[in-house]
Order: sequence, then C-alpha cells, then structure tokens
Amino acid sequence: MPVATPPADRSSRTLRAVMLAFVAGAVLVTGCSSSMRQPTDYGEVNAEGTGFYGNFMYGCTGVQPVDGKYKNPELNSESYCKCLFEGLKDKVPFDEVRDFEEKQAAADEGNEPEVPKGIEAVRRDCAKEKQPA
Repeated sequence: MPVATPPADRSSRTLRAVMLAFVAGAVLVTGCSSSMRQPTDYGEVNAEGTGFYGNFMYGCTGVQPVDGKYKNPELNSESYCKCLFEGLKDKVPFDEVRDFEEKQAAADEGNEPEVPKGIEAVRRDCAKEKQPA
C-alpha cells in the first residue's frame, strides 16, 4: 500500500488534525474527572493503541489499530503520524505543544494562532520524508 503524503497546501488542516489528536490524547488520558492530573509528557509508545500515544495516533490516522498497525487510514498515514509523534516527542517540549493546542482550541476559525517554529519544523520534516524521491 503506498504511503499517503499530505500535500503542502493541506499542512494547516493536517496540523489541526494532529493538534486535535493531541487534545483527544490529553482528554482520554486524564478522563473526565477534574481530580485527575493533566498529562505532563508524551508518555510511552505502545502497539495496543492505548494511552496518550494511542489517542494521538487515532486522532491523526482516524482509525484504531489492528494487530498493532493503523490500517487503511482515513486521515494521514501511519508512518506520517508516527513521524509527527516521535518528532514532537524528541524536539518539542510537551508544554509548548500543550500551550499551542490550548490557544488553537480557543481561537475562532480563520484566526488560528501562529504555529510555533518547532512544531512546524517537525511537520515539515515528516512531510519531506514521505515524498517520493
């Protein structure tokens, strides 16, 4: 199956989907109770599709894992989403991503906040990796 590459003109929509994945991860990890702590880091990567990573991948690909693989993605490819997660985890402090997500969630459509350079660099690098040679 060929790897889908998000076109450059869809980068803001793709990034928005990724940030929604981040929100889903944060909400599902903490649950609905206000007594539970908000996540303070990206957490463990696991094949079961649970925890923050699983919620991020579900929000980014649009599908739940089958046998540890995100098959037939509806939004972005599994490899692209893994690249985003790993890139954010390795290069962008969790607090920066969380703060950006909060600003984006509060913004009106068409008036989104500027994407921090570190987050945009990860998205751009992952998009480059998926382009055919």
